[in-house]
Amino acid sequence: MNKIKNISFKFTLFCILCLLSFISHGQTKSTDIKTINGKKYYIHKVEKGQSLYAIAKTYGMDVNSILAENDDAIDGIKNGQELKIPFESLLPKQTVAIDTNKYVYHKIAKGETVYGITKKYGIDEKKLNSLNPNLINGLKEGEYVIVGEKKKNNTTSSIATSTVITNDTYTVLQGETLYGISKKLNSSQDDLLKWNPELKEGVKQGQVLKIVSSKKNINSVVTQSAAVTVPSLSIDVIQAAVYTVDKQKKGTYNLGLFLPFKLMESEGIVIEDLMKSKSPFPQTQSLALDFYYGFKKAVDSLISKDFEVNIHLFDVDEKDSAKVETICKSSEFKTLDVVFGPLYVGVFKQVANKAKPLNIPMVSPLTQQNKILYNNALTSKVNTSQFTLIEGLSDYCTDSLLSTSNIILVNTTAKDQQYIKAFKARYNSSLSKHNKGLKDSIVVVKGMAGVKTAFVPNKKNVIVLLTNNQVYLQDFITQLYMFSDKKDIVLMGFSNVANIENLDQGYLNALQFHFASSNHINYKDSTIRFLAKQYQEVYTTDPSEYYFQGFDIGIYYLSKLKTIGPDVFLNLDKYSSEGVSTGFKFYRPDNETGFENRAVYIYKYSNYQLQQLGWK
Repeated sequence: MNKIKNISFKFTLFCILCLLSFISHGQTKSTDIKTINGKKYYIHKVEKGQSLYAIAKTYGMDVNSILAENDDAIDGIKNGQELKIPFESLLPKQTVAIDTNKYVYHKIAKGETVYGITKKYGIDEKKLNSLNPNLINGLKEGEYVIVGEKKKNNTTSSIATSTVITNDTYTVLQGETLYGISKKLNSSQDDLLKWNPELKEGVKQGQVLKIVSSKKNINSVVTQSAAVTVPSLSIDVIQAAVYTVDKQKKGTYNLGLFLPFKLMESEGIVIEDLMKSKSPFPQTQSLALDFYYGFKKAVDSLISKDFEVNIHLFDVDEKDSAKVETICKSSEFKTLDVVFGPLYVGVFKQVANKAKPLNIPMVSPLTQQNKILYNNALTSKVNTSQFTLIEGLSDYCTDSLLSTSNIILVNTTAKDQQYIKAFKARYNSSLSKHNKGLKDSIVVVKGMAGVKTAFVPNKKNVIVLLTNNQVYLQDFITQLYMFSDKKDIVLMGFSNVANIENLDQGYLNALQFHFASSNHINYKDSTIRFLAKQYQEVYTTDPSEYYFQGFDIGIYYLSKLKTIGPDVFLNLDKYSSEGVSTGFKFYRPDNETGFENRAVYIYKYSNYQLQQLGWK
């Protein structure tokens, strides 16, 4: 039943998406009001590029309310078309007077809860209720609630007053956690512990934490001063002369989102056939939809009176080079401030080559290959490369396991030699940090016979298996499990080992399987659970990992675009951050190359659960 609901839901959303070519915020309502058959309507004239979704949002209603009054809109809307927008379906009017000089406000969105608002602004429920007595009647979509008081200051006034920050300190609010504070201040948990060793004993309300000024979260506090002018960030040191982002910080940005929705192909999908055969909605389209929903969730959370976003959707697949060429020649493309996607290497490079002369930054969400970064400093890649993940595993071995372990590297198939060489090279080069010579280097063996020969009793034996060959993996891991009885063995490899369909997960648990990953979903995390619940409440199905990745990518890039401006795209290596599922730690080797994300998480199977051992 759940699978059928999921297919039906995905298809319904896909049909709505077909009506969208452009999604925007900040459109204005029509002033043309007419009474037709005794009912009041706004008469909205469709402008070029407007979508039905965006119009519905402007008037505070869902798409179906507009379609009910405009039958012809079901086939799409056109420039100049007049739509009847029902007057009485508007969101409720604000019932409490607003004083923006004294208070900070939050506009209630559809489906929001008191719990969600308290978490977002770091305010406890009792305080929220005291500031908003009308909450006793429940939340009303479209109304504003007070989430903090503005504190007067001779030189500055904070617009994020729920965050108590001074020049070098941060005061802990009620119910806050180390994880939440690190997110708010854009600092790692390790840095906070380094600056404040007492945090090892726990986080306490009212505790004053030391904050190194260079690590302050510019996303949490924005100050305004009549006496002081804050200069924009200088990028002269790291920027090659040919690369510039010559656009000033502004209030509205145009984003290009290139995703493989495959609209034309999906027109032939017969939903009844999918249900009868219990087949899933096509994987590529599902990926694109979930990434878009997560990204849109991030956009909605960042929109404010001084930051608005227009999302231009482009349906682009890996074989759409001719279509991409047409898009890149359009006037719409030339107005973009940043492009996210495409997902595939070939078309990404094609778009990047067209975006480069226009000084449009490009973000690759899912590609692992670093070659897309060459000779274009305006590109960045979120998904950590396979070789960076291998280096992360190798570093973990030398940093955490070397003194107590026997490291055995399994020489697998010819196709995997590049991985094996990369691991060994990194491992040997790291030995110098521990004052070890090459004589203590890694042991390389072939197959299970080699592992048994190299095995050292009464010592932890770490078996490194770097291959994506599922047949080889299943056979080898089964043999290793049978050999491991009452032996201290640790297996290391790629994260996709856990996805082998016929592999007993008990084997991985018994072998303490370790892997490196650039992202991972921990459903024990309160933020993950909260986002998943919101998705389920609205979309009646479970989100995929691409929903969380879309959310993280949107939050990371757009929060910095909001506070810093376009210059941030030439300074990404200055801003490390952990999202709910993805880490961001950018690096580039020279001024001519784009930014590679080198955030690596190490995970371990323990008691049939995944334990995160840290990130670098």
